[in-house]
Amino acid sequence: MSDTPLTAKSLFLDALERGTPDERAAFLAEACAGDADLRRRVDALLRAHHGPNLLDRAPVEHLAGDPVDDLPTTGQPAAEEVLDFLAPSQKSGSLGRLAHYEVLHVIGRGGMGVVLRAFDEKLHRIVAIKMLAPHLAASGSARQRFVREARAAAAVTHENVIDIHSVEDAGPVPYIVMQCIDGKTLEEKLSASGPLDLKQTLRIGYQIAEGLAAAHKQGLTHRDIKPANILLENGIERVKITDFGLARLADDASLTQSGCITGTPLYMSPEQARDEKVDARSDLFSLGSVLYAMCAGHPPFRASSPLAILKRVCEETPRPLREINPAIPEWMQALVARLQAKDPAERYASAAEVATVLSRRLAQLQADGVFSDAKTPTAEPSRPGRQPTSRSLVAAGLVGALVLAGVPLAGWFLASSWWPVGTGATAATATTASPTTGTTTGTTTAGKSKPSIPAAPPAPAEPVVLKPSQTLRKHSDGLRAVAFSPDGKVLASGGMDKNIFLWDTQAWQPRGPLEGHAGEVFALDFSPKDGRLASVTTAHDTCLVRLWNVETAEAAGTLGPGGLSMWCVDFSPDGATVACGGSGRKLWLLDVAKGNEPQTIPDVDDSILRTVSFSSPNGRLVATGGEGRVRLWDPTTSQEILTEVPLSGGRCPVFLPAGMGLAGWNYREGQITLWDLPSGNQRHAWRAHPAETMAWLAVSPDGRFLASVGKEGVAKIWSTEATEDYREVATLKGHTGMVYGAAFSPDGKRLATGGKDDFTVRIWDLPAVCHVRQ
Repeated sequence: MSDTPLTAKSLFLDALERGTPDERAAFLAEACAGDADLRRRVDALLRAHHGPNLLDRAPVEHLAGDPVDDLPTTGQPAAEEVLDFLAPSQKSGSLGRLAHYEVLHVIGRGGMGVVLRAFDEKLHRIVAIKMLAPHLAASGSARQRFVREARAAAAVTHENVIDIHSVEDAGPVPYIVMQCIDGKTLEEKLSASGPLDLKQTLRIGYQIAEGLAAAHKQGLTHRDIKPANILLENGIERVKITDFGLARLADDASLTQSGCITGTPLYMSPEQARDEKVDARSDLFSLGSVLYAMCAGHPPFRASSPLAILKRVCEETPRPLREINPAIPEWMQALVARLQAKDPAERYASAAEVATVLSRRLAQLQADGVFSDAKTPTAEPSRPGRQPTSRSLVAAGLVGALVLAGVPLAGWFLASSWWPVGTGATAATATTASPTTGTTTGTTTAGKSKPSIPAAPPAPAEPVVLKPSQTLRKHSDGLRAVAFSPDGKVLASGGMDKNIFLWDTQAWQPRGPLEGHAGEVFALDFSPKDGRLASVTTAHDTCLVRLWNVETAEAAGTLGPGGLSMWCVDFSPDGATVACGGSGRKLWLLDVAKGNEPQTIPDVDDSILRTVSFSSPNGRLVATGGEGRVRLWDPTTSQEILTEVPLSGGRCPVFLPAGMGLAGWNYREGQITLWDLPSGNQRHAWRAHPAETMAWLAVSPDGRFLASVGKEGVAKIWSTEATEDYREVATLKGHTGMVYGAAFSPDGKRLATGGKDDFTVRIWDLPAVCHVRQ
């Protein structure tokens, strides 16, 4: 051994000279004896140098990057090149410092650079740093392309596109600081598991289409969509599109045709393979090839050389998917074939339209559990060049849709705390990487305002079967609505007998009835400000909303002019406004202090407005739903939010608290749907009750559980924990007929349900997992 002080770099170079892994291991065991940190750093360099590098399969899968006249051609950058540019660090386990970033280890390398995992000491979060390979840093064209990648990706704000935090191009080696995602690439997933099932394919494909739609709205064409550039976040496998190194702006006149083909032949469009002008439809062809690979387990075009692959891309039609995988339905085969049409005009018109189609299919699969070609038509038609319509499903998310569309409200949307602020802490996770493409997988300590969902305690493997602890009898006809007071001391019940009763939740003794409605009491809600009770009726009453003093069990006033049938009512979180609606298709916003000066929003539903819900905790948003679709409104301006991106797959929405999302239910299909907010992406949908039986959905005070009730006389408790299966926690059996209403107590320890079976209210003591955390 030399007397020269040992460094990770010198040992790394010495280890490379050992011929076999065993010789290398023996050498390092002796050289690093007693210094575990040194050995770890050397191993990190070796892993980055040798692999496993599933993304690095040139020349068959990837051609050169941009044609740069002065681009050196010295091959893949070595990790040790980058380390020479790092400043020394005094912290154990660090490879060195880069500005205010503590570099922890090398997590990947590619043709243009090296990806490092680092700790941002200013913002206290783990990030990924992509550095341009030092031997390319002297190339002006290479540096321009590198910075162009950062700007292109940074221009797209969407949860399915990797976030760019900053770019530094003034130093000797430019670098990009990016979001880190704990996960793996789609290519790694396919290499490990082969073809994916239909649900996985739709879920991943839908998110890719969403991310592409956001990029295309910015006039950006990615030009290198492939499994290696699709990151899947651990646990939920949320998609992140990465590596915008080949991206082009439609109006970038400085980037002309060069006679040099760039991209990845296996997933390249014919027009890109012919070095012709490409637009967003080129990405759609690549998306079709990615969907093909997910269904078949391999790319659609394969050959022994890049040129042979390009020839097949331009001239041949890939083998039909159903010949490879008979489990693929005909409509999916047709959808992929349309995306892979040689003529761009014959493909779908936009990524947003593809997202719509995939979202519909996914929602149906999640609701039914199976697809039948007989009951589901082939891929939805669209005219060439047609833009996405207002029927696009969850196409870009709430913030993304406003920002990317250039709506002036977007800045106000973010700056005014319009969206509820979450209360859950954001967790940091571990880091890995997507090496060859220079994209990142790794840890993220989210620096965003998007609220996190509190993790629920483990739900039981099988639902607990509960019997009612109390059965309350006082009504002379069926129950329509139940509601707990904010302090949990009173339960109100309203029924078809036109009466309201107030129940002491300790002794379960009733007070009332509260009389005055001309028809059945259809909905109830307590004011969070003063505890007054609001009620509405489906009859043409002399007022829109009646108010009641709970302490005295007496009438406390009315709101709004009468003459309309009302089906729903909800107080704003500050108690200043009451929202209601019904058969008039209008949303009424009533000022509690002014009484008879209602603000109305017409045509909020296609038929009957069955549900209205204020967001919590600030009430800056109202959700409506009924026979038509779910819609979102700004109650201060009466303007609809997200008019071009309707939330679909469920109706009759209710907000989860603290910005945790939105839940909706669909009577005809017995389906519950959850959407993430503010992204607007559908999180999950499932069949909760038989079709045309579901009657109501209630949300627990902390948003961790949902209660659904139905015509079959069964109530169910569901966990909203973000897992693959939103499991049923408890089954509540005791009703013998239709159950219409349900409400959680403020502490989450009880559920009240009311039905038509024997005109009773039933009280259920819920398992400890449902109780609100203190």
